[in-house]
Amino acid sequence: MGASSREKLADAQRIHIGGCGGGQQGKRQPLNRVTTTKYNWLTFLPLNFYEQFRRAVYFYFLIITIVSFFVNDTISPLVSLIPLLFVMVITALKEGLEDLSRSRSDKTVNTARVTVIRNGQEQCIDSQFIVPGDLVVVSSNGDLPCDLVLLQSSSTDNKCRITTANLDGETNLKTIFAPSNYTLAMGGCIVCEAPTPDLYSFNGRLELKQESDANADADADAEALPLTLENLLLRGVRVRDTERIVGCAIYTGMHTKLQLNSRYTGNKSASSEQYINRFMVALILGMIVVVVILYMIERQQEAKVVPTMPHLGPVPNFNAFWQIFEDFLSFLLLFNYMVPISAYMNIELYRIAGAHFMQSDLQLYDEETDQPCQVNASNLNEELGQVNILFSDKTGTLTKNLMHFLKCYVAGRDYQLQGTQLYSPASDETFALDVLETQASQFFEALTICHTVELLPPGEGGSPEAALSEKSRLMSTGDVVGRYQASSPDEKALLEGCAHLGLVYEGCHSNQLRIRRHPTGEQLQYERLHVLEFSSERKRMSVIVRDGQGHIWLYSKGAESIIFPRCSHSPELARTDAQITAYARQGLRTLAVARRSLTEQAYASFMAQYRHANTQLTDRTNLIAECYETVEIELELLGATALEDALQDNVGETLVALRAAGLQIWVLTGDKVETAFNIGLACQHIPPGARVHYMVDVPQPTELLLRLSEIDAAIGRNASAQEALVIDGATVAALLTHSPKQFADVALKCRAVLCCRLSPLQKSEIVTLIKRRQRNHITAAIGDGANDVSMIQEAHIGIGISGREGKQAARCADYAIAKFEMLQRLLLVHGHYNSERLAFLVLFYCYKNIIITGCMALFQVYDLYSATNVYNSLFLWLFDIVYISFSFTILAISDKPYSEETLLRYPELYKRLSHNRQTSWGIFSMWILNGAIQCLIIFYFAYAVLNDDNVVYNVGQTAGFQTFGCMLITIIVIVGNLKLLLVARYLTYLNFAIILGSIGAFMLTTYLYNLLTSSELYLVYNLLLGSLPIWLYTIICSVSCLLPDFTMKVVKDMLRQPTPLDTQKREPSEGHKPKGASV
Repeated sequence: MGASSREKLADAQRIHIGGCGGGQQGKRQPLNRVTTTKYNWLTFLPLNFYEQFRRAVYFYFLIITIVSFFVNDTISPLVSLIPLLFVMVITALKEGLEDLSRSRSDKTVNTARVTVIRNGQEQCIDSQFIVPGDLVVVSSNGDLPCDLVLLQSSSTDNKCRITTANLDGETNLKTIFAPSNYTLAMGGCIVCEAPTPDLYSFNGRLELKQESDANADADADAEALPLTLENLLLRGVRVRDTERIVGCAIYTGMHTKLQLNSRYTGNKSASSEQYINRFMVALILGMIVVVVILYMIERQQEAKVVPTMPHLGPVPNFNAFWQIFEDFLSFLLLFNYMVPISAYMNIELYRIAGAHFMQSDLQLYDEETDQPCQVNASNLNEELGQVNILFSDKTGTLTKNLMHFLKCYVAGRDYQLQGTQLYSPASDETFALDVLETQASQFFEALTICHTVELLPPGEGGSPEAALSEKSRLMSTGDVVGRYQASSPDEKALLEGCAHLGLVYEGCHSNQLRIRRHPTGEQLQYERLHVLEFSSERKRMSVIVRDGQGHIWLYSKGAESIIFPRCSHSPELARTDAQITAYARQGLRTLAVARRSLTEQAYASFMAQYRHANTQLTDRTNLIAECYETVEIELELLGATALEDALQDNVGETLVALRAAGLQIWVLTGDKVETAFNIGLACQHIPPGARVHYMVDVPQPTELLLRLSEIDAAIGRNASAQEALVIDGATVAALLTHSPKQFADVALKCRAVLCCRLSPLQKSEIVTLIKRRQRNHITAAIGDGANDVSMIQEAHIGIGISGREGKQAARCADYAIAKFEMLQRLLLVHGHYNSERLAFLVLFYCYKNIIITGCMALFQVYDLYSATNVYNSLFLWLFDIVYISFSFTILAISDKPYSEETLLRYPELYKRLSHNRQTSWGIFSMWILNGAIQCLIIFYFAYAVLNDDNVVYNVGQTAGFQTFGCMLITIIVIVGNLKLLLVARYLTYLNFAIILGSIGAFMLTTYLYNLLTSSELYLVYNLLLGSLPIWLYTIICSVSCLLPDFTMKVVKDMLRQPTPLDTQKREPSEGHKPKGASV
């Protein structure tokens, strides 16, 4: 064992079964306590506030608030402090409640009672007190409290069945085995690798006796039993059909594989953050420019005016540092309202509402699986309306992953399965299985032997889809087929097909495979000696069995590209390859089946090599793979199978609509080229009449560049044609290595791209390449299997489908839906609405802040640039919360530029949002200009009313400073709320009531405040309400502000040519009312 191996072994865990003595002495044993909370009672406030102040805007307002206590007496520090505290308290309350919920959930899990064996005695303890080495007892239907190595089972074959629905959503039963020939009385020690998040890998060994350090390495193989994933019970799985099991705890608490997988490390942010930040920076720069200009004018005016007013006291030193600092900060404080801190709170409210609409939408709910839409990342809601490139898996995403055994090729003949017989198109004959030649019988026997299907106990299973043929029913096989449980739908479909033909797999007991042949009733029995597991890297699985005559056979099935090179040379290879290609062109999934005989010596040699590899803690996977390579050779080809995978409902219509919406669609699959291509044609991924360019088996760099140049030139010659690109895995690997940029540039010019024979890593690498090559494009990835997780997490938006391959993709995704067809509504409706709503929310926020701060700036011209605030502090406190923000936030959350039906009927509307066009600098400038014009109108109308004759009250009293500020804020509130009526595209009675209610709330709060004798507004508002000139000013000024907006809206509507879209706008389709919640 090399130095690196010893180093890794030093990191391995040594756990003594029963927890007594040994390697963990002197070390504190990790408890089985699960903690998913971020805070505790002591750290909540400091940690939460620290995380919030990491936002630059929050920190900026904190500094402004602190400074306001020492500078500028005209603005109360509460003007900055109250909005800041309000936003932070709401955020802290939201996170605190979420953390409290997690804490309660943790407590429930940690205090669950479990049975352990300590010192030979069973005792009940809280789950949190389990430590590595404890023997944990779990009963049937019990959940595993930690990661265990199965040591004992009440079943006669010393194994147990489990369901892993809590881990990956798969509901089929899996079998876990106890180490062979081991009993609890043997004791011993478990040596295993340190905890890792990989759910599909485990390396360890069970040492039956203590070994001294001197001879540990030398005797490890002789005194150890290998431990693999087949012996591991993970926390979160449930024991089924086994009365009682005993396992040794190895990984506990936060070190279990489930907890290590629950820590999502991704940090995706929406592209909207970029334009929000740009607008905030623009407002801050604008504020700084205004502050600098006003400060310079102030310096000039004070230098001229103050010396002429000796009654003000001695002339200050305007060049003193503190004087400069104080004057500048006074203006900065005055105009900090231009930066809307409360916008972030409203954005969070909008995102929560958007997530609620998606989760409550009945058209995104699948009744069959009871699966609503799940939102795991609400901060990406608006990104759903910006997708430019969609990456999709094929199997289980575009297809149902529900297999049917349709055809096979054996003994040089093509057969179709028709009921209980095989039909040969070449001879137009039908055959029963029992009359076929020997090779055909061997082929179907291979299918019933080479698998890992389990048989549920009687009374369970029996789904209608898996019903037996009438022939099998007459042969009294009962509901055997209905109880098949397979990890792969391919294996289940093959066994069901064989059962229809009369060759029925009846289960495996104590490694004895039982197969019954009908109509004779003959029972075949094989001893399963070893299973060479399937993996995405191997692309095949094999079993070694001993038949009734004592002969040893290895059966293997997998992709023909993997099986054929391992077969002995034969003319049958070429014929079978041609037939497989023909099957693939029909869109069928194909497998090649082969076998070889093994001598006792060859089998013994293989098992010795395997046992040696399987007890290694370092590089075990590669060693086992090398061991498998030595035996999966010189195979005899038996034939090939063809299975149909039905398309998902409405998948073609969905892909056509998404393409019309401007999305470029890539399908990334592990299937062979012919199969994937024909599925692509069937589901309309490849458009009818499209010009298809192939890059298959082009591994050389020079050939790659030449072929890319040819395709690029062909696309350039006819830019209007629809282009499709088809590539295989070997070519993709070469492209990613030698010509990634050229590949991306050419592929992005095609309407459809189909990449075949890809590994999960290659899928992720393609997404990464396109993201980096087109940084202004938003990518989305959708898939349903664990092999799609890396692709889903790499894309800007990850969408998982809760499919037959489990829920691991859905758990790791940002959004989860039940069917591919729901993607159309998710993007075209919810994505469109969310993107439009956030844009309106941000733009209106900037607009309203320009109005209120613009009047402050204009007032400085008339107050000797003294940084005096023209508004009462009450108005600044409530303006962002009550007066306007509430009404336009509710409108932004519910606004609909088009009806849901129109968005689905006209997918091209989605293109209008691409690259956040609705928040361009031009549109932003128009909103800012509109706010600036309205603030000029508001200010100078009020100035005109009071300039010549300020006796505006009915009692003959002159208007004062507070009157002027009250006049300004009144118009700002009225104009800001009524403008919503002009810009809204979907008004309800609720929106109208809230707009009027916001104006009423302003009047009510101002009236109540002006009744306080201690307030600066004492009785000012009473006088305003009783003044006819003020009422006339309010009406005329409000109309003057909104008249340009109204005129522009009318002119635009008159000049715009009517389109079919306009006739459908806000007009629900007849007979198609939305079934879901309002979005």
